[in-house]
Amino acid sequence: MRARLNDRLARAARQPITAIVAPAGFGKSVALRDFLVDARVDALRFDVRREDGSLLAFARRFCDVVRPLVPGAAASFAALQERFFSAPDRPRLVSDWFAEHLKRTIATIVVDDLHFAAADPDAIAFLAELVDKTAGRINWILATRSDAGLPIASWIAYGRMDLPITQDDLRFTVEEAVAAAQATHAGAHPAEVEALWRSTEGWPVALAIALRTHTQAADLRAAVTRELIYRYLAEQVFARVTESQREFLLTTSIFSTFDVTMAHALGGTVEFIAELRHGVAFITETAPGQYRYHDLFREYLESELGRRGENARQRALAAGAQLLEERDDLPGALVLYAKAKDPASILRILERDGFALFERGRADALAIAVDAVPEELRRESPAALGLQATLEAARGHFEPASRGFLAAIDRARRQELRLLLVHRYAIELVRHGGDCIALLEAHCRDDGVPAALRLPLLGTLATAYVHAFRPADARATIAQALELLDPVAGDDVRARIYQQAAHVYSEEANHGAARRYASLAVDLALARNLYDVAVRAYSVLYVAAYEEADDPIGCLATLDKLLDCARKAASNQGLLYGLMASYGIEADRGNDAALAQIEKLLAGFPDTLPQSRSEVLLPAMALRAAWSGDFRRAVELLERTAESQNDERRAEHLSELALYACAAGMRETAERANAGAIEVLTRWGKATRRALRSRLVLAFFELTRGRVAAARRLLAAVKDDLDPSMSRLHALADAAATLCRSVEGSADGTSLAGALERLRAEQFGGFARLLEAVPFPKSAAGGYATLSTTEREILQELVAGGSTRELAARTSRSPRTIDAHVRSICKKLSCRSRRDAVALAIGSGWVQNVT
Repeated sequence: MRARLNDRLARAARQPITAIVAPAGFGKSVALRDFLVDARVDALRFDVRREDGSLLAFARRFCDVVRPLVPGAAASFAALQERFFSAPDRPRLVSDWFAEHLKRTIATIVVDDLHFAAADPDAIAFLAELVDKTAGRINWILATRSDAGLPIASWIAYGRMDLPITQDDLRFTVEEAVAAAQATHAGAHPAEVEALWRSTEGWPVALAIALRTHTQAADLRAAVTRELIYRYLAEQVFARVTESQREFLLTTSIFSTFDVTMAHALGGTVEFIAELRHGVAFITETAPGQYRYHDLFREYLESELGRRGENARQRALAAGAQLLEERDDLPGALVLYAKAKDPASILRILERDGFALFERGRADALAIAVDAVPEELRRESPAALGLQATLEAARGHFEPASRGFLAAIDRARRQELRLLLVHRYAIELVRHGGDCIALLEAHCRDDGVPAALRLPLLGTLATAYVHAFRPADARATIAQALELLDPVAGDDVRARIYQQAAHVYSEEANHGAARRYASLAVDLALARNLYDVAVRAYSVLYVAAYEEADDPIGCLATLDKLLDCARKAASNQGLLYGLMASYGIEADRGNDAALAQIEKLLAGFPDTLPQSRSEVLLPAMALRAAWSGDFRRAVELLERTAESQNDERRAEHLSELALYACAAGMRETAERANAGAIEVLTRWGKATRRALRSRLVLAFFELTRGRVAAARRLLAAVKDDLDPSMSRLHALADAAATLCRSVEGSADGTSLAGALERLRAEQFGGFARLLEAVPFPKSAAGGYATLSTTEREILQELVAGGSTRELAARTSRSPRTIDAHVRSICKKLSCRSRRDAVALAIGSGWVQNVT
């Protein structure tokens, strides 16, 4: 422990980020260990290994490191893996995913030997992004041989880190070298130690080995480079150990780490390891009973193993793989079997455990293993073919994946494997818009298939029926799945079946059943960190809340939970759904700030599905354009909505199109949209919230073209269907009624302002802003509101027709009185004749034409 170096590290660690950058052998790991002990820092330590050289492998190991703080990350890593291979920006995908899991974490994380991840620049890019996103809560200490890929300069410029600790800080001073010699009882004279210090230039690892092996400075004069110095010193260490120790060193050099039980299996007792560590200084105990070799020493041992010949190396690798397999470290075993070129052992593991390993997020090891199997053997193995197809599907290569699944299904003789392959292929077909019904039906109808194997097939088949517009089949199939669902079935299975049941019932508008099953699915999914299942279940709960409660704040709360799970599941589809649904609600509320924030987030999704945009985003964007008075832009946006929408949504969008087009003076477009909306609403025939809202919008459309009577008829019909719980629609209906009176001239500005304020209080601020922007017609010269009760009665009689004498008889008044009232009516309405007054009254909807 060097006080000078500890002080330097302590100063650097006051910043959120600390970097230690120096070549191999400068004691970065030792300096870190000493500092953490001396400063009493309780840190999570990630010792990167060569096997972690790809982004996916690096991320999976990082999951293991942070498991004590966020167990959900490791549990849901398989969901990230499913989306990893086809992601356009993998470092961002992974960093966003980890940042979401770590967003409430306060900790110190040490990443040592980061250079091993530099083999994949994406791994370094991921870590750099994650550090940027979390450095306010997490203190990072990074140790690496090179700072390539790390934004060191930016971190320093923004005050997030001190200058990096380099080899100049880490190299021994003369005084430290002498103190080290005394501590190791090397017995070297200070002058000799100083000579060694000059020969090694204070290189810690070389100086320590030289002192341990009593090497003289003169012996190092021929080694002119660090590599030669280290090799010479490693040879000295290797030559000094016993033959059994040499064999143990070579055998264990194939492992990144080994523990006491592995050592015991290879003939090494606790005492043996203790003696070996005394003779070989570069075996570090990373955890109680867990050991690893210094990187340079392991490289030396591997080169020595290679010198014994390829056969000897492969035997060592196969023996190591067998040991790992016995310890149930199947990913590690597969990698070593691949290096040993042992396809038979690889196929044995793939057949038995391959798909389970994929579900545990070990696609990296599986890819290495499958590639190591010769093609002629792979073609005969349904497990290998199926796993290769699964990996191709994950990479977004559907055509080769499809061919692989079909070949694997055809060759599979074991029922469990065959049905697993059928289910995986069916899921891929659904994802790519294919038809999986025939594939699944053949197996779901087989009563000889055990319930545990039929359940996932039935659940997927039920959802396939929904997409094929076969609701009765969907309902019957999910009922069968629920009946087969054993009470002791695993939570994972139950969560997925409940979620699929919720989806089926939601599509047929059985919101009570949908909400019940979705709630069950959410509870189980969150308990098991099945965030992708929770996303789909929350989407059902959102739809039920929207349709039943009409509670925008409650809907937004559900969508917030959906978005949280979508980020933890790395589900772009879930994120898009949640953001677009939130956008629609915030547009209704008229919340500009929230809309701007959502637009920023949506900008990161350039591949937003056109249909999704048309169903949610475009109508919301049209509403924003309309409340800003840009009605032509609103029409343009709504005309791009999808033709494949159901009648309820189509009626909603057509009614809005009619209103915007009328406000924009686009008469033909408005009439066409109005006729279409009426036709669709008649066909739909249900008094749902969307349908009632559409009819109210049509009432506003009628008011826009001055047809008050038509608006009142629509309004009266809507009020008959409004449920007392529909407070927002009641507010919208009241606003329509107030506007009717305003157009008639019988309501003042205060009444209208009050109606609009109620809309805002009911979270309908977007509609309030729209109604303020629409150019509703004004009453003529004071209009109908200025007429007395008697004059209104006379005006209605005028519409009914007849001479003055006939009107007098019908109203029990004298002809002279009738003429006086007619003159007063014409004056107040600025009309030249009773005929003009009748036309104006009928056109404005003030009175009914009863002829």
